[in-house]
Amino acid sequence: MGLQIFPRVYGYLLHVDPNDDSTVYDHARSVEQPDATTIIVHLRPDARFHDIAPVSGRAVTAADAAASVLRYRDNQLVLNKTWHTKVLDTAAAFDPTTLWVTTTRPNIYSLSELGGISGGAIIPRELADLSLDLSLTGVGSGPFQLDHVSLNDSVRLVRHGAYFRPPLPYLDAMEWTIFADDTSRVDALARQQIDVAANHDRAEAQQIAATLPGVDVNSELSLAYLSLGLRVDRPPFIDPRVREAIDIALDRDVMIRDIAFGEGDILGPVNPHIAGGYWSLQRAEIVAAQRGDEPVDQRRADARVMIERAGVAGTHIRLQVAKVPQLLDVASVVREQLQRIGLVVELETLDLLSWFLGFRRGEFEMTLISHLPYEWPDAPTRMYHSGGVDGTQSPFGFADAAVDRLLEESWGEPDGAVRRHTLLEAQRLMIDARPMIQLFTNKAYTSAWRYVQGRQPGLTGSMAHYNYEQWLDRR
Repeated sequence: MGLQIFPRVYGYLLHVDPNDDSTVYDHARSVEQPDATTIIVHLRPDARFHDIAPVSGRAVTAADAAASVLRYRDNQLVLNKTWHTKVLDTAAAFDPTTLWVTTTRPNIYSLSELGGISGGAIIPRELADLSLDLSLTGVGSGPFQLDHVSLNDSVRLVRHGAYFRPPLPYLDAMEWTIFADDTSRVDALARQQIDVAANHDRAEAQQIAATLPGVDVNSELSLAYLSLGLRVDRPPFIDPRVREAIDIALDRDVMIRDIAFGEGDILGPVNPHIAGGYWSLQRAEIVAAQRGDEPVDQRRADARVMIERAGVAGTHIRLQVAKVPQLLDVASVVREQLQRIGLVVELETLDLLSWFLGFRRGEFEMTLISHLPYEWPDAPTRMYHSGGVDGTQSPFGFADAAVDRLLEESWGEPDGAVRRHTLLEAQRLMIDARPMIQLFTNKAYTSAWRYVQGRQPGLTGSMAHYNYEQWLDRR
């Protein structure tokens, strides 16, 4: 829910559309790149913060943007910040409307990082101190401002009257409600207590479409996906035969049928839903690597032989999983399938924060990863770098010099076709090494009453959250 809310509270310098690499200006009015390691951002003079202390509606300045970049870099809870810690050199205000950014080396993702949905949010410099908790009291310069926050109940935003793009936003307020169960959420939609609802799955979306004729149901290809992460520097996964055995033994067709209602798909290191599959391996290559075109019984027979030859038959393996119903369902299926090849899988369930901290520190044998909806190939492939996603260490204990070299080449390659070729070569090494074993990606469904106008359901990823043009027409 947070990814839907704070892009409406905070302003951004710009956004880079991952579908075509185009730059969409927000608080920036122009950008110069005089050389490969310098970015000069010129800010609009009319963007103002919310009229809340301590900023009280003052203008957004380059000093605020610089402080926000550095706050994100220094935040110990941020995971995906390699650009900020390894590429960023300086971020400073040249004058009130000019931000000067330098990098240690050319990096093709610099603009997208400066405008990223998490790292690009502009925070007033008065609130940039990391000791301040902004989860309940954030002040931004976006089209809405916080009115009420109850983390276990609801979040309400109200219109920012001094937003620099009048007459936007059209709505006076937006409110997100947290429901204890799916039935309560669907019932609230039916009673028009809520106007829009994310659906649990296709079955729920179909039920709503059949019973609520005034509601439109939209589906979109999900940028999120699921993987198994393995500590490949420790037994039993230090043996590549064990990793391959797990990969070929998993029946992803069953997972997709029973969990994704038949609408999921297999994937490699990069989700094929990113940029229409431009950066991902062809499906045929993924099928071949997983031996998905062979009968599952034959694959499992071969996997049992690999397990026995590796001397790990009967080995107990702890599979960490966050206490989220959908993830627990997937983990149970994985456990059952791997038991068929002689591995005894025990589920270790953790609250979401504990799971996250354990994953970041590499404190697991095997873990079920629910990936964020990455919009670029950088973050998912960087998880295979020896420095990991934050540039310090791989949570999987994985290091491959060839993978590192290819990824680092891709970071500075401005030619899209060359960068694609480099990333495809890296992915072929990744699927052979298997520090992560990909499960599947699927579709996401949303239902909305037809009187909600301007939703633009064709927008994907973060670009959908930057759409402030909704309004209600109950005529």
